[in-house]
Amino acid sequence: MSMSRRAFLAAVPAVTVAGCSGQAPLRVAVVWSGEELRRFLRVVDAYVARHRRPVSVYSAGDNISALLRGPAEDVIPDVAVIPRLGLLFDPVVRPRIRPRSGGHEQPEFWRRLVTPYDSEEELGAWFKIANKSLVWHRAGERWAPASLTHWQPRPGTLAIGAADGWVLSDWFENVLLAYAPEVYTGLYPPEERGSQAWWGVARVTEALTLLATIWREAFTQEQGRRALTMQFHDSMLDVFSYRTADVVAAPDFALPVIERYGGGDVARHFPFPGLDGGKAPLVVGGDVAVAMRGGGQDALDFVNWLTRPRASGERDALTDWVDEGGFLTPYSAPSHPLLQMPAQMLNKAESRHYDLSDRLIGRLEGGDGRGLWRVLTELFTDVTAGTVPPPTAAAAAREKIVEAVAA
Repeated sequence: MSMSRRAFLAAVPAVTVAGCSGQAPLRVAVVWSGEELRRFLRVVDAYVARHRRPVSVYSAGDNISALLRGPAEDVIPDVAVIPRLGLLFDPVVRPRIRPRSGGHEQPEFWRRLVTPYDSEEELGAWFKIANKSLVWHRAGERWAPASLTHWQPRPGTLAIGAADGWVLSDWFENVLLAYAPEVYTGLYPPEERGSQAWWGVARVTEALTLLATIWREAFTQEQGRRALTMQFHDSMLDVFSYRTADVVAAPDFALPVIERYGGGDVARHFPFPGLDGGKAPLVVGGDVAVAMRGGGQDALDFVNWLTRPRASGERDALTDWVDEGGFLTPYSAPSHPLLQMPAQMLNKAESRHYDLSDRLIGRLEGGDGRGLWRVLTELFTDVTAGTVPPPTAAAAAREKIVEAVAA
């Protein structure tokens, strides 16, 4: 889907300009809104104060994919902070990116993710990373299941913000990685762009069936319909504010929502369960800062400044963000006790697997109402709000995935 200049300007929900006049601002597109956007603007303010270069930050939301692919060159930003790694390798977007040069060295695991297999040029630098294999619950209550196959949540105990497709894809990725790690790795092996044939193997259907069974057991039909209208933030409130549910699977950046609305020392978490004695899955994600070719050297300098490791003892808006929770980087350890373990997990090279749906392009690319997100939303609907048996719904979901891959 392309985006015209008029359509883009109509879609931008927030525009903030920082800096002095007399110089064209550096245009930075992000996906965040609300508190995340406000925190990012504080980081940018420090750049403006130091470099005397005006910066215009705007939130493109989920439209950032169409923005970066669009034919209207005048709306392509100078810098973009991209939440889905696959966009870097999109055949339209990749030629528009100015590869990094002269910046800091990134940790090898993260560097390889932004480096094309046919090149040694880094397309971007990691600004934010995330641990997406956590299950949160209230302090003083124990909910960790012995294994994934023994996770049989009773109706009303599990909160899921199913209105956000990425929440459902995180569930699928954790279950697939725990159940069939060879399939997960096969879809994106380190030495090539990916082997889509793995989508057709039986173990994908089996993993989808296990996922659908957990969802079926956790919701009545009425609860399932309600979950389909619930967004990520609301699912956190169900556990920590309203207490109408007991557990919620959510990344580390759920912490600020919990602390803002839950009140006090109310949260604990455990790793997403593994399969019958197997390793617990570790799905990681993050946001990559990239300089677009139209932005020139200023764009590249901004990316390198934004993503640089902070010196020991250096205090700024970003280190404050890290310490207060909800933000992890490849270079610094958070001081918040609830984030120290999730951050340490991200350094376990043998266990990390990058978020699968964030690597997809083409017809499976995620986005509300499309791609893998849509398939999983329909699966969730079938087994919670509907009456389709989990094996039947899982087989149908797998067929939709295979059909999309083959198109």
